[in-house]
Parts: sequence; C-alpha cells; structure tokens
Amino acid sequence: MQNKTKTATVETAYGKKLAEPLAFDFTFTVYESGAELQQAGDIMSLDEQVKTRNTQRENKARQQAQSAAFDAAGIVKPTAENDEQVRLKDLHKTLMLSKKYTDEQARKMASDLLGVEWAE
Repeated sequence: MQNKTKTATVETAYGKKLAEPLAFDFTFTVYESGAELQQAGDIMSLDEQVKTRNTQRENKARQQAQSAAFDAAGIVKPTAENDEQVRLKDLHKTLMLSKKYTDEQARKMASDLLGVEWAE
C-alpha cells in the first residue's frame, strides 16, 4: 500500500460562501495492485458484487418510478417557496434558534408575521 497526500480547496462551507477559499491537505492509502487488495481481504466476492449491483439497480429503478408516479399524480415536494406551512415551520425554527422566545411566543410570532395559521 502507498500513502498519498493531496490538497483540496473549498469555497463554501455549510451552504455559505467563505471570505477566502480554504485549502487543506488530506492523506489516504491506495492499493498498488490487485494482489495487494486481495491479500488485505478487501476484495468483494463475485456474489457480493452481484448483490451490490442488483441493490443499486433496484434502488435506482424504484426512485425513478416513484418520481414518475409523484409527477403523474401532481405531487410536488413541499418547500418554503410553495407551501405556507413549511414557511411557518422554518420561521418558527429560526425564532427558536435565537433563544429569545419560548415555543409559544415563537409560534405566535411566526403566525402573525406570515399571516398563516398553524395546520396542526
């Protein structure tokens, strides 16, 4: 096995743009041959490979069929842009994170600000 070190640079962290790009190094090990991979016992048997690939194919087909079924039924994922209850919950969560309000105060304030009543 061989150790390799690489450098990566990121410009965003947790959805926010950084003031300056952040560079960092990371080290990992790589196999140099198939024999080394086999000796380490890190190789999948043919049966394991078949099972893994079949599971991947099943999951992909299910996801595609589910998306098509949702589209055909007119089901749209609720987001803050298209669902007032999601907006209400998001605002409540933000108010609670400020630690300035009780749950009851944050619920009332969010409802008052958005003009939306809680569906619960």
